[in-house]
Amino acid sequence: MHSNDVQELLDRAAITDVLYRIARAMDSKDWDLLAAGYTEDAQGDYVNAAAGGRAEIVEGTRAFLGPLDATQHAVHNIEVSIDGDTATTHATMTAQHVRGEEQFLLGGTYDDTFRRTEQGWQISNRRIRGLWSTGNPAVLTVPVS
Repeated sequence: MHSNDVQELLDRAAITDVLYRIARAMDSKDWDLLAAGYTEDAQGDYVNAAAGGRAEIVEGTRAFLGPLDATQHAVHNIEVSIDGDTATTHATMTAQHVRGEEQFLLGGTYDDTFRRTEQGWQISNRRIRGLWSTGNPAVLTVPVS
């Protein structure tokens, strides 16, 4: 195995870890951990919103997930393509959202662009698309009684 092969494996593992840490950060409402996964100038293109910059991504995520009683984001089938100090990933995801007795489950995709920074690999662009859902979508927008 050549040193380039070893570096690619290390990079793939580091990139995958960022995806898992971001999911954990959202579920634990650890906004500092979430911020660490994004570059300062990161862009977000979400199912129903867009965000420009790390601060706006974190604040938007906090506003969206903060009122919920629980969430569980699972990242699956991660594909990584590395080109020097940039990389792209495509992954499927499921995201469970709970408020009171009501639940909303979303399945979709994360398409991310990463950049190698002094802090390690970070997302510079995230695109989230929903492919299917089940449950009560009002869980995401209004308190359910």
